[in-house]
Amino acid sequence: MERQSDSRPARPTDAGPRQPAPAHLADMLDSLSDGFMSIDRSWRFTYLNHTAERFLQRDRQNLLGRDVWQCYPDLVGSGYYRVYQETAATGLPGRHTDYYAPLGTWFEVRSFAHDDGITVLFRDVTREREHAAQLEFEASHDYLTGLANRRKCMEVLSRAVAEAASSGSRHDASEAVLFIDLDHFKEVNDAFGHAIGDELLRGFAKRLTAIPDPAFFAARVGGDEFVLLLRNTTESAAEAFAHALLGELAAPFEVSGRSVSLSASIGIALLREAPGSAETLLNHADAAMYAAKSSGRFQVRSYDRALDRGMRERLALRMELREAFEANQFELHFQPQIALSNGSAIGAEALLRWRHPERGLLTPHAFLGVLLESPYEGALVEWLLNAVCQHIAAWRRQSISVPRVSLNLSARQLLSVGLTDRILDIAREYDVSPAMLDIEVTEDCLVSDIEKATSVLSALKQAGISTSLDDFGSGYSSLGYLVRLPIDTLKIDKSFVRALAESQKASAVIRGIVGLARSLGMKTIAEGVECQRQIAELKDAGCDAIQGYLVSRPLDSKALAEFMLRLS
Repeated sequence: MERQSDSRPARPTDAGPRQPAPAHLADMLDSLSDGFMSIDRSWRFTYLNHTAERFLQRDRQNLLGRDVWQCYPDLVGSGYYRVYQETAATGLPGRHTDYYAPLGTWFEVRSFAHDDGITVLFRDVTREREHAAQLEFEASHDYLTGLANRRKCMEVLSRAVAEAASSGSRHDASEAVLFIDLDHFKEVNDAFGHAIGDELLRGFAKRLTAIPDPAFFAARVGGDEFVLLLRNTTESAAEAFAHALLGELAAPFEVSGRSVSLSASIGIALLREAPGSAETLLNHADAAMYAAKSSGRFQVRSYDRALDRGMRERLALRMELREAFEANQFELHFQPQIALSNGSAIGAEALLRWRHPERGLLTPHAFLGVLLESPYEGALVEWLLNAVCQHIAAWRRQSISVPRVSLNLSARQLLSVGLTDRILDIAREYDVSPAMLDIEVTEDCLVSDIEKATSVLSALKQAGISTSLDDFGSGYSSLGYLVRLPIDTLKIDKSFVRALAESQKASAVIRGIVGLARSLGMKTIAEGVECQRQIAELKDAGCDAIQGYLVSRPLDSKALAEFMLRLS
C-alpha cells in the first residue's frame, strides 16, 4: 500500500544524532528471543537486534536511519501504527497483536516511550495463533468431514433463533433446518468396513460443501446424521432443495474401487414454526426425519405438530426395550403359507410382536425401526432363532406338522459374523432340522454387499437352510444379482397382488416373475392375497403358493397348531 502524503504523522522534534549502543549492551540485546528496535522522534530506526532483523526479513544496515513508514508503508493506518503513535503522544506503554500480511506473520508488540522516541519489543506469535485457531477449529468442527460439529451447529441455530426473536419478523421467508439421516448406513459399515464408511461420509460432506449457496450452513451432528440451515427460504423452497439433494446423493460414490449408492431421509423444520430454542428447532426436524423414514426412506417430510407425539413415543419405546427383553414381552405370531396346487400347508412366516404392558400388542411397524437402531439388535436375532426353534419343538411334541418356518433378518443381521454357525447351534439345541428353517431377506439386504451376501446365503444353503427373497419387485430387482444368489423362493410383493383386480399389467408382471423364478430353479409365494379373483389369477400365472388374510391372519402358536390340524 502506498503511503499517502497526508497520512504521515507530524514528526516530533528530532532528538539529535543516533548513538550506537555499547558493545556489551548490543551483545545482550542480540541474544534476546524477542525482536527489539528503537525509533527516534522522527520515526527513524535507530537500533534493531538480530531477532528484529530476522522477524522483519531485512538487514538492519538497510533500515538504520530510515523512516519506519517508508520502509513498511503497509503499517500506516494499522493497529501497530496507532499503538506506536499513542505511545509517542502519551508516554504510556502500548500493546497490540495483529497479523501483518506482507510478512505473513502474527506479531505481538509492546511499545515504550523514552526521551529519544519509542522502543518496541515484539515477538512472532504465528505458531501460537495457528495452534489456537486449530484448537478452536477442532472444538467446533467434525474431525472426519471438516463440517461444523454438533456444538457449532447449536451455536449457529441459537444465533438464528435469537436474531429471529429480536427482529420479530413475520415474513413468509424463514430459516429452515434440514435433518438428514443416511439410510441403511450401518449395513454399509458392516458390509464394507468402517474405513469405506468414513470415505463415504467424507464424499457426502464434499457434495454438501460444493453446493453454491451463500445462505447455507452444514454440520455433521452424529455418525451418519447431518444438519443444514437454509436462510431466507420458504417451506416449498426448502422441500425442493431437499428433493434435489436426494437426487445428488443418489449418484453412486466411487470408493476404493467400489461403486456404492446411498439414500437418505430428510426432515424439515421452519424456524418460525419452532420459536423457542435451537433444541426445539432441531427436535422438530429430527421428528420429521423419522416420519420420512417411516414412510419408506428416501423421502422428504416437513414438520407438523402431529409428529411430536410420534417422537415422544419412539423415545419411550427406545427406553423400554431393555425391559421388554428382560420381561419376555416379545412373542411370535405365524401366518400360514398354502400351496395353490392342493391347498396343503408348506409352512408359516414368523412375525414379531411386542405385547406392551400399556399399549397392548404392537406390530413391527410401531417399534422395529427403533429396535434395529438400538444396541438390542443382536439380542433380537438370538431371541428370534431360539423362539422359532422352541415353537417347532413344541409342535413336534404335539404331533403338529409345520413343514417350514420363515423368519426375517435385516441386512445387518444377515451379514453378521458367524450367522450360519449360530443358527445350526440353536437348531441342534432343540433338535430341529435345518431344513425346517427359512431365512427371509429383502433386496436392499443383498445389494449393500453382494459378495458377502452371496457367501452367507451359500453357507446357509450348504447347511440345509433355505432362503427367500421377500417383497420381490418393490426394490432394486436387478436380474444380475438374482442370477448369482442361491435363493430358493421369490416372494411376490403384495403391491402386485393387490393390483391384479385393476391392471392387466400387474398380471403380466406376475407372470414374468413366476417365469423368471422357474428358469432359475426357484419357487414363488404371493403375499397379501385377500380375494378369490387373486387366487385365480395367481393359479393361472403358475404361482406355487400364497399367504394373506384370505388364507389366514397371523396366528399365535396355539391357533396355528389348530389351523394345521384342520388341514391335515
